[in-house]
Formats: sequence, structure tokens, C-alpha cells
Amino acid sequence: MIRSVEYHDPITILVVEDNDGDFVLIEDYLIEKFNSVTIKQFTHYKSVSNYLLDVEPKNHLILLDLHLPDMSGVELIKTIVDQNPLIPVIVLTGYPDLPLAKKSLELGAYDFLVKEEINPNLLHKSIEFAISRNSYIRQIAHQNEKLKSIAWKQSHIVRSPLARILGIINMMDTLKEDPKNLTFWIDQIKISAIEMDEIVTMTVKETQTLNFIKEK
Repeated sequence: MIRSVEYHDPITILVVEDNDGDFVLIEDYLIEKFNSVTIKQFTHYKSVSNYLLDVEPKNHLILLDLHLPDMSGVELIKTIVDQNPLIPVIVLTGYPDLPLAKKSLELGAYDFLVKEEINPNLLHKSIEFAISRNSYIRQIAHQNEKLKSIAWKQSHIVRSPLARILGIINMMDTLKEDPKNLTFWIDQIKISAIEMDEIVTMTVKETQTLNFIKEK
């Protein structure tokens, strides 16, 4: 289970909202609850989309109004989420709609909030949970990349010295090598075995750097 944690790092929140009254209210809530927050307002899908093309997604979060002048509804949610998979998105709407809320979460939104029900505490908790969940997902993705690298080494790099050892053994067995040459071939087997041992040792060290995430 992912638990919301107190978030004190600087954060940039993109409020995609074309209603100035709603924006001012949300801005006040954010300033009240977050010590170090940068708030940017966008009134159109196109403007926030252009902005996100040139920014590092780390420590960003999107508060997305469901109805914008140039895009709205499910299309808007899907487009924003698909284009910014590393940034948590919280959907804001003026009216409750359970089917739409469910669809939003299925599309990848982190939460679905009705504007009339939003207060500083609710908004704060929703954002902190979204940040915690996003961090958790990033850690899992990073671990998966490390595991893929380790698996590749196991299946490709280890295969080379192993194939060399098996080839030498097969040759010694089938060609009945002169005993005078056995010392040379045994030395070659030793070299390949040492290489394998170094690869396994390196793999073990890489595995130890993995911080497997435990449920709390």
C-alpha cells in the first residue's frame, strides 16, 4: 500500500484552468499548504502542451480542468496523460460524474476532484498522495531497468566464456589431444572460468544495489 507522506521539496504545479476565479481559489489553497511551490496557470491545452515539451518532468504536477476552450473531457485527459506519462495529473471538474471519474482513473489520472468540494486539506492530501504514488512508480521502473540489464548480462555475457569452456572440453574429448597439449587447454579453461567468476561477482554486486520496495 502506498502511503501519503509529508512533501517538503520544491514543486511546480501547473494549473490548467481557464476560469480566473477558480484559479485564484486553487492558488490560495496551494500557497496555504505548500512551503515551496511554483504555480503556473495555463488556460488552453495548446499552451500547457507547448510548455511541457521543454521542461524536466521531475517535481511537476498537473491540476487539469476538464473543460478548456480548445479541448475537453475524455479526449483532454487521455491526451495530457499520454503525452506526459511521468507527471501526475489530477482532474478538476465542476460537477460530480462517477462514470467519468472512473474513466479518468482508467486513463491514468491520479485523482478526480469536484471543485465545489475542494478545500485546502483535501487538495493537499490529493497532491501528496499523487506525488508519493508517482515516486513509487518511478522507483519500480528504475528497478525494472536494472533487472533487465542484469538479465541481459546473464544471458549474453556469461554465455561467451561458457561456450569457450564447452568447446575446449568437446575438442579434447573428440580429437584425443596429445597429453603434452593438455596443460595448454586446461589453462584456457581456467582463464574462461576466472572470466565467468568475475562476471558473476559483478552481477551480484549490481543486484545488491537494488532497493526492493516493501509494502508498508
